[in-house]
Amino acid sequence: MPFNTTTIKTAGATPRASTVKFNVFAMLTRWRINYKGRKELASLPDFMLKDLGISRSQVEQEYSKPFWKN
Repeated sequence: MPFNTTTIKTAGATPRASTVKFNVFAMLTRWRINYKGRKELASLPDFMLKDLGISRSQVEQEYSKPFWKN
């Protein structure tokens, strides 16, 4: 049976378990960063928000987003 190069190209199409684990870990890390960052932003006093150029309504809008949304 001759060597088939198509088999080699498609063989690498399946993600490795380590890559999948890394991607899941990265996604969970991103979600945690989103949650903590929004929580910290919401706890800032108005004078700090003014220094950052952010209004309280913008903070409330950001804080109301689910943690999985960027």
